[in-house]
Formats: sequence, structure tokens, C-alpha cells
Amino acid sequence: MKAGASITLVAGYPRSGTTFTAGCCAASEAWWHHGAGILSMRDKGRPRTGFQLDAGLDREAFDRSVASLQRLSVRTHSPPEAVRAQYPEVWDRIARIVYVQRHPFEVALSVCRYVIATQGFIPGTGRAETSYEAAAERGDVAAFFRLFCDQRGAPNFIPAWGTWSDHLASWRAAMTASGLPCAIMSYDRTVREPVPRLLAAAEALGLPWSEEQLRRAVAQMAPDNVRRGLGAFFVGAEPAALRYPALLSEEDIRLGFATFGADMLRFGL
Repeated sequence: MKAGASITLVAGYPRSGTTFTAGCCAASEAWWHHGAGILSMRDKGRPRTGFQLDAGLDREAFDRSVASLQRLSVRTHSPPEAVRAQYPEVWDRIARIVYVQRHPFEVALSVCRYVIATQGFIPGTGRAETSYEAAAERGDVAAFFRLFCDQRGAPNFIPAWGTWSDHLASWRAAMTASGLPCAIMSYDRTVREPVPRLLAAAEALGLPWSEEQLRRAVAQMAPDNVRRGLGAFFVGAEPAALRYPALLSEEDIRLGFATFGADMLRFGL
């Protein structure tokens, strides 16, 4: 590994909780570097402890942070082969990998909610809609879920990021092949008990974060703060709650388990 900061790579399929998880990692690093006298939390021009790849890497800020910090985190939805090919400067510094996974039914519903909120239409149909609740009442959300099952992922995400099942499988294989410390984080469980799960992950990954540093980081990534900073569509009203039982019929749920059940057992969901 090259001299300079090492990277904690946080990967996950879109709408699986990577924003929350990577945000907690970046904030924990900021508090750790602050405690070590490396960062001033009052300095708005300080090196960054968190980056994301999906909209392109800010290479100037990245290089400055690599030169100044001991560790930083990078978030991506891309499959491992894409990260390796497009961002070798990131790949060569990866020292540990966190994969964030989420119940696939909740991923599908979250994708639908996200597209309605940000683009004003129902994914898969193109029907204009700005209200997720209205779409759910008409059955359009359940219809999108059936499309998600048919294609094993979100049709709007497959060209760039692949199917839900393939994404999990490719990152699991890459983690095994890497020989690096790795952790699998369940978003559905982490939002219920964030501090103990992140503390356990830090221990498994060899990260020196204290419980107090993690508590501060989790507080920064609390749902209300994320909504204010990124928009209401990033976090629902009750992020710890599973929504699919109230939005899908028994027939839809059976279809979901017929489609994803084997992979859910394989990947511990």
C-alpha cells in the first residue's frame, strides 16, 4: 500500500444505507483525527475524511486528504471491477472493506420512493407522480416491486450497477479475494442499534474509534440531520421500520421470497 492515508471502502447497492454507514465512518474519522490533534473541527477548509465515487472523485481534495490524514472513507455503489478500473488511486489504498446490505424488498420500495421524490415519475412506467403515498394507494409501488423481482434489481440502476443479487455476490467475492479486514453491515439492523454495531465493526476492521467518537458520529447522521442536509427522500419517517408488510400483498411477498429467498439466506438477510 502506498504511503499516506489508508481507505475504508463502504460499498452497497443503491438505496441500501451506504449514505448513513459511510457518513458514520467519515464522521468517526473526523472526531478521531480531531482527538489526535490532526484536524480542527472548526476549520471548514480542513481535509475531508469522507468521499463518494458515484458522481466522480474530487481528486484535488482527495490528494490533499491522503497527504494529511491517517485514514479516510470512500463510498460507492459501483461493483468492484468498476472501482478497480476507474479509480486505481482509491483501489490501491483500500485497507478494509465494509459492505452494506439491506432487505431487498425494502431496497425496491426505497428505489421507488427515491425516484418519485427526485424525478417526479414512477420508475419502470414513466408515469408522472410526485406523491409516494398516492402511488402506493393506486398499487403502483407494488407494481414496481414486481418489476424489481422480474429483473432482480431496479431497471434504472442495472446498467451501471447490475442486479441486486449480482452486486452482493461480486462484492462478497472481492472481499474474500482481497485478504483485507472486512465487515458486512445490515442497514435494517444497524439503524436499530447503530453504536454497538459500528463499534463491533470498528473492532473487526482494526479501527481505533472510541465509543464517544462513534456516538458523536451517529448523532451527526441522525435522520433529522440527514433530511435537512440531503433531502427528505434520503431517510424515511421511521428508518428502523420494515415497510413492505404494509405496502405489499401476500402474493407479492411470496413472489419476493421466490425471487430473492435463496440469496437472502445465502447472504444472511
